[in-house]
Amino acid sequence: MKRKLISLLLIAATLVAMTACGNKGSKADDDVIVLEFGHFQNPGHAIYIAPEEFKELVEERTDGRVKINIYPASQLGSAREMMEQVSMGALDITVADASDWASTFNMPELGVFNLPFLSKDLDSQTEVIRTIVSEEVPGMLEDSQLHLLMAYSNGIRQPLTKTKPITCLEDIKGLKIRTPETKLYVDLWNSLGASTVTSAWSEAYTLLQQGVADAVEADDVGLVSQNLQEVGKYMSNIGHLGQAYLVMINEEKWNEIPEDLQKIIEECAQENQEKQLADRKQLGIDAMETIEAAGVVVNDISAEERQRMREACQPIYDEYIGYGLGDLIERMEAVNVKEAP
Repeated sequence: MKRKLISLLLIAATLVAMTACGNKGSKADDDVIVLEFGHFQNPGHAIYIAPEEFKELVEERTDGRVKINIYPASQLGSAREMMEQVSMGALDITVADASDWASTFNMPELGVFNLPFLSKDLDSQTEVIRTIVSEEVPGMLEDSQLHLLMAYSNGIRQPLTKTKPITCLEDIKGLKIRTPETKLYVDLWNSLGASTVTSAWSEAYTLLQQGVADAVEADDVGLVSQNLQEVGKYMSNIGHLGQAYLVMINEEKWNEIPEDLQKIIEECAQENQEKQLADRKQLGIDAMETIEAAGVVVNDISAEERQRMREACQPIYDEYIGYGLGDLIERMEAVNVKEAP
């Protein structure tokens, strides 16, 4: 507890200092609302670009009455630390994987949006985010000190391997795969028969390069952002997990914002969400070109094999059905049977 308090005090001091530097030489204006937005992504990533565009929209539409300071690349701590900071009011806004919000705050229902093999492709995941995530999440946040601004797509995760491609469920048995330190991810790969190696994302390249892990898994843009195409040889499109990222603001901070500005921010958030969802597809196309140009062999698996993998993960679904989310899961699964737009 003492260590966490010291960490929060240091972060608060950093925010004060950075804000002061950003305002140096400008006239102070007590009417300007300043929002501090921290996240962990690096330049070029979809989740780096979207917050920058949100900042521009808000500052322009509010005529400078709202200013957003963005601290990317984990300047203010890990994803988990920044989520905790937002809940406690030490930071105003951050963005993280829905399953990470779920595990950090013991709100397992939030993890339902990232269930394994839920979204067959980016189009179906986009539809789930647009029509279901935005509708259901606010009700899940009661008494959480969090307010949902918008949701982003971080694409569909795929495994990148060094020794052989994945063509069927049996190819995964005994595979040493690097995953985030998130329960859902670990449970997913354990259900498929893999051996998980959990680590920080920044360590993924070294783990794969040195053979500590046989594989890593991430979305296409994420793989390229860490140059993992340099050390992986095979990418298998199994589409094991679609990532919905939730952008949250501290609820108390949100309630302090005048209603007219709240309305503008909400409109900007909706516009920013739609642009991010639309742009994510092209970023994925560009990333795949980079992966293939590096000599990585890309293969698809059959619908039958993907269904076998989905069935192997049924215990995870049963857990969420036990939370009373069976109907919600059925609604999301129904999106997959629709024709792609």
